[in-house]
Amino acid sequence: ATLRHAAPVDLAAIAALEAACFGAADGAFSRRQLRALLANPNACWLLSPDGRAMGCWLKVSNGRARWARLYSLAVHPALRGHGWGQRLLEAGFAWMRQEGLTTCRAEVRADNHGARRLYARYGFVEIGLLRNYYAPGIDGVRLVQTTT
Repeated sequence: ATLRHAAPVDLAAIAALEAACFGAADGAFSRRQLRALLANPNACWLLSPDGRAMGCWLKVSNGRARWARLYSLAVHPALRGHGWGQRLLEAGFAWMRQEGLTTCRAEVRADNHGARRLYARYGFVEIGLLRNYYAPGIDGVRLVQTTT
């Protein structure tokens, strides 16, 4: 199955997927935040045909450097272990190449070992522990991946 670019019309499906995958302590986005991200011209949203796997990347610039930020990667619990995370990452990296971006930054819950293993397989390096990042007592890990 192929991925497609999401559009504002996909808001309900994306909000439902966020709710199925993330709680408030995981940094889940509100409908308002999702609506703004879907309208952001610097965002790349990729969605599975059934709307149960998605990724969102943002083009970021600080005036000197440009990079991508993997803002959200979500695969419905019923679909985990079937390659959707890999497909999303590969498609996101293809978008990055098209945009001339060679660095991707991300954050993940420290206790999300499956996601951390997936990111490591795709060259992400853990560069910092983020104490209480998601909520009190729930740490995050900062990741960076650089392609040449």
